[in-house]
Amino acid sequence: MLGDPEQMLSRIESILKIFQTETLDGVRLIEHRLYRDRLVAAQAKTHALKYHSLRLLSNTLNNEDPGVSRLLVKYYGTTLARELSDLVLEALGEIGTLYAGSPHLRSHGSWQWRNMFDLGLIIGGGTSQIQKNIISERGLGMPREPKLAETK
Repeated sequence: MLGDPEQMLSRIESILKIFQTETLDGVRLIEHRLYRDRLVAAQAKTHALKYHSLRLLSNTLNNEDPGVSRLLVKYYGTTLARELSDLVLEALGEIGTLYAGSPHLRSHGSWQWRNMFDLGLIIGGGTSQIQKNIISERGLGMPREPKLAETK
């Protein structure tokens, strides 16, 4: 499933470990209010995704139509995954731009790889903009986006 909340919670734990060990200007990242606040906000979003997934599971078990709720998983999950990898790379600064072969590389370059992979998931299966259109049209009953008139 795209946007697996358990996988996201595991990423949050990994980010927390990085924030507790890496420093910026001699101060651990976790002690920088901006990064700590962004991490807490991402953690809250991850828990929201988890509880949303549990609600969808309950709908399935009770043979209920989840409606627009099921349409949110791809959009929300993929954008949240990218937000998590962006957070780490931004916090690491220039170290976050390194790839294989550098002696300063963190986590064997998995965050750099993950960031690019997450971008692919946002695009694959319909970009975020297309997902928003699907949610608005199918889920909320909004009118379809107008198409350009054909010219002859």
